[in-house]
Amino acid sequence: MSPTLPLHPNLEWLRKTAKQRLSELRARDPQSRLADAQREIAREYGFPSWRKLKSHVETAVVQEPGLSLDQTSQAFFRLVGNGEIDKVRAALDEAPALVNVVGPHPFWGGRPQALHVAIESRRRDVFDLLLERGADINGTNDQYDHWSPRMLAIQRNDAAMRDELLRRGVRIGLVEALMLGDDERVDHLLDDGLPSIIPNNGSLLAFARTTRAIDRLIARGVSTTLKDRWGSAPIDSMSRLGARGIALVQHLIERGVPARAEDYARLGDLEVMKNLVANDPAIARRDSIITAAVDSRQHAVVEWLLAQGANVNARATAGSRGTALHSAAWNGDVRMVRLLIEAGADPSLHDEEHDNTPLGWADVARSVTNNAACDEVAEYLRSLAT
Repeated sequence: MSPTLPLHPNLEWLRKTAKQRLSELRARDPQSRLADAQREIAREYGFPSWRKLKSHVETAVVQEPGLSLDQTSQAFFRLVGNGEIDKVRAALDEAPALVNVVGPHPFWGGRPQALHVAIESRRRDVFDLLLERGADINGTNDQYDHWSPRMLAIQRNDAAMRDELLRRGVRIGLVEALMLGDDERVDHLLDDGLPSIIPNNGSLLAFARTTRAIDRLIARGVSTTLKDRWGSAPIDSMSRLGARGIALVQHLIERGVPARAEDYARLGDLEVMKNLVANDPAIARRDSIITAAVDSRQHAVVEWLLAQGANVNARATAGSRGTALHSAAWNGDVRMVRLLIEAGADPSLHDEEHDNTPLGWADVARSVTNNAACDEVAEYLRSLAT
């Protein structure tokens, strides 16, 4: 009966075994070669050649006893997201195929790969290790709303990781070219037509980052109002870009696209907000308005909205339905956190999905997003309980 491979086959162990076998073979036949020993080892384990055995080990994903493949990959992604590089390295030593496995996200929905998680959590050292171990720079993205590693690096304004992917020859499609603001490349790629698959299942216009690109896409019939799976129209997505989005939102308005009060709140346009509220005072008291301003770190707008009677404990209308204070804590925005607390925000409230407090969100965000500013937020929120 052939022996079976260990639960966690290790190629380095097999190589050492083959060298030991070579010594045994040469004791009988001095002309024996390493290839002879490797072939003999492979056949003992039921493989016709060393190449087949090597390929099996390199593509085998370690599964801990009692865990499914999804549970194994999710546990690995958690190590990646938390920046536990020594454990990530050890896991890859044991199962090299983990570098490109697709599995459940460790912190939220979707099924990414390790490289996606490393970029999202701003773990440059883990990012480099994954590339060194053969991570696919283009990603397998169909189960992650078609967001590629390069899109994530661009969206998060991480120039170092973005440029490293570009240096390694990552593919640049129309969506990436739009996000990069590369009008010349956009013009060239549009000659090949519009893509059939759009990330987030919304409008391609949401990814435009120049006024020229906006005009080119509208001329091609791209929808200006189609909402994505998260309920965001292109103008909503652009308003979330902060200062970068002001000119884009204004250009869409000039092209006849209506903006909502939430868009102006995200952009911090206090003068427009004042005009809107003068005509309809109820706008200032809509939860979606103050949460939009908090999400985008618009302190002056939030302060003014609170003076107009906005709900300091307003909850997000989607996702985990955390409060405005949850959002500020996640962002590591201590100024916003203090503003909300001083206005009467309740730090003991829990979100509806994770059942956690704003302090808990700050602690999680510190690990998940590698944002050191969350430490100050957590310290301040803890001080309130003493």
